[in-house]
Parts: sequence; C-alpha cells; structure tokens
Amino acid sequence: MKQIGMDKRIVKKKWSRTKTLYTLGIIAFVTLAAFGIGAFNKKTYKIEASRVSVKQVTEGDFQDVILIDGDVQPINLVLVNTVEGGSVEEIYVEDGVLVEKGTPLVKLNNPTATLNYLNQETAIIEQINNLRSLKLSLEKDQRDLSESLIDSENSLADVERTYKIDSVLYSRDVIARNDHTNSKEAYKYQQKKRDFMEKNVSKSKQNNQTQIQQINRSISLMQRNLEFIHESLDKMLVRAPVSGMLSSFDPVIGESYANNQTVAKIDVQSGFKIKGQVDEYYLSMVKPGQLARFSMDGELIDLKVKKVLSEVVNRRFDIELVFVNEPPKSITNGQSLQVRLELSKAQRSILIPRGSYFQSSGGQYVYVLNGEDEAYKRYIKLGSQNPSYYQVLEGLEKGEKIITSSYDEFKNYESIKLNK
Repeated sequence: MKQIGMDKRIVKKKWSRTKTLYTLGIIAFVTLAAFGIGAFNKKTYKIEASRVSVKQVTEGDFQDVILIDGDVQPINLVLVNTVEGGSVEEIYVEDGVLVEKGTPLVKLNNPTATLNYLNQETAIIEQINNLRSLKLSLEKDQRDLSESLIDSENSLADVERTYKIDSVLYSRDVIARNDHTNSKEAYKYQQKKRDFMEKNVSKSKQNNQTQIQQINRSISLMQRNLEFIHESLDKMLVRAPVSGMLSSFDPVIGESYANNQTVAKIDVQSGFKIKGQVDEYYLSMVKPGQLARFSMDGELIDLKVKKVLSEVVNRRFDIELVFVNEPPKSITNGQSLQVRLELSKAQRSILIPRGSYFQSSGGQYVYVLNGEDEAYKRYIKLGSQNPSYYQVLEGLEKGEKIITSSYDEFKNYESIKLNK
C-alpha cells in the first residue's frame, strides 16, 4: 500500500457556476430596468394644445428689477415729544391744521412732578441766599482787614514823625538818650506791625477772591438750574417746535403720556420722500443712488435711493427714495405706491417670459417646440430675473418657442405631442 507522505491542499473556487449565473442575472435585470425606465421617460405625452401656453424666446434689454411697496411721507418730519409725563388737561388745536412755531398744542398736568420742581426751586434759592451771605461776609472781612492796614500805616506815620524829631533833638542833646531809644523802638515795632498787616491783607485778598469766584460760579450754576426748572414747568404746556402741518395728533382729556413720548408729528412741507420695504435677500444689492420708477397718471416718475436702513425686521429692511425731479402735484402724504427698483443697468440678453413652468422645473429646463405640434425637454441655464422676464444664459436662441404653462402634468416625459 502506497503511503502518502503529506496532504495535498485543495483550493476552493471563489465563484461557483451557480453564483456566477445568479450575479449575471441581477446585472441583466438592472440593465433592463434602467433601459425600461429610460424608455418610459422618453415616451411622448399627448395633450390638447389649448391646455398649454406658448411664448416666444426674445432678445432685448434686460434689467434686474424688483417690485416693492412704498408709502409717501414728508421728507422732513419733526416729532413732538413730551419733556415731562402727565395727563392731558387742555387741548388747543386739532389734527391736520397748519401751526406756527411755538403754538400751544396740549397742556399736561403732573402734580407730583410740579411739587418736586417747586421743592427743588426752594432748596436752590436757599442755597443761593446762603452763598450770597457768605460772599458778603468775605467782602466785609476784606474791608475790615484793609481798614486795619490803613490804621497801621497811619500809626506808623505818627511814630516815624516822632522818631525823626527825637533823633534831631537827641543829636542836639535836647532829650535824653532813653527817650530817643523809646521812640526808635516804637517806630520799629510799628513798622513790623505794618509789614505784617500788609502781607496778611494781601494773602487774605487772594484767598477771598478765589472763594468769591467759586461762589459766583456756584450761584450762576444754581441760577441755570432754576431756569431749567422753570422751563420744565413751562414745558408741561407742549408747543409746536417748528411751523408746518400737524398730524398724528389725537390726545384725549385725561389721557396719560409718559416722559419723552411722541404727542404729534409736524410736516415741515419741504417735499416728499417714499419709504419702501425690501426683502432681506436683496440687502447686499441695494445701494444709495440706484434708480427706481413708479407710474402715476400715465407717466413714469423717476426716483433714486437716498438711504438704506440695514436693520432687518421680519425679514425685511427699509429704504428711503427721493424724487429725481419735481414730484407730481397729485401726490399726497400717506399714499401707497408700487415702485420698480432697478438693481442693475440694462444689458442685451436672451429673454423668456415668466410663467408657472418655473415652479415645475425649478428653472432647469423648458419644453421647446419643434414645428407646431411637438415640444422637447431642453436643459437651460438662467441668470437674473425681473417681474416680466428671466435672463437666459445658455440653452435657448431668439425666435424659439417654449411652453410657459405648468409642467406638473408631464414633467417626467421627454417630449410632448400637442393635439389640436
């Protein structure tokens, strides 16, 4: 019997015939399925021609324009605010009338604020009186010191005279040495006293002048505070700060207003502006100086952007537009307008009209007519848009016709058959 010295390694095949056939079957199925889907997509959809809208591709000047709603407002509007809050006591004018600067509008009553101002006034007046008394006292002290200096100088003159006379008499041996010495010492004493008084008066005068200057400044400041209190009391009577047309003025007797609350608005009647709201998407595209237009009485009125208020509220921001020329005579404050705001200059472009097809295709393709009764799906590239047209960058030529109605019914088909 033959002995096998070692075992022979059996290599297992990676793919069995059955598995290979199974895999090939799956691949064939997927291929056929894909082919079937493609064939399905290429089927032609039949639809009545009357159910679709057809428009022509054109070439023209394209502008990136958006429509915004605008309100006509006075170009120079002044707010009338309260200085001190209070309840309405008297009303002097009606809303919508012309007022002159300083005209009383409404009188407010605030007993607490009035009492507070009166207490402040009393305290300030008392402080002013105290400072004035101190000033008078300093001035009196200065006069007393000056008077003492005069007395000292007078006494010095007397003893100086005596000393000179005694010196002459002593030189002639008329008086004793002791008398001469006494008069000399008296003269020296009075001289030192005069010098001391002179320095004291000079120093005191400087100090008093400094204090009096500070007192005068304090009194002046307190007097201004008094004037402010009087003005605040007077401003309980709200007056027109400028001349113009009064608006938004509807107070009621007994109604309360807070500090710095707007009571009315005054149109200075120096012209009109238009305030519009724009979607936040266009925030980076809107700049001062851009042109805009609106139609009134059959005419196009030119505007330009004066100010862009970049604060976004409820996904919108405000802009202010002014008239390039004189505003129409028929325009009125508060009027609502639809304004065409130009975001770019006109440029020559291929254009297709706006339509509901855009919602179906997302602007990626359109159905282009071939002859009169068939349309084929064609992918295109769009640029900007305005209220009337889309700008075509690629995929269409001038003169071609496209379906502009909704594609929802046949968007999965490559071609459309229009039945007449």
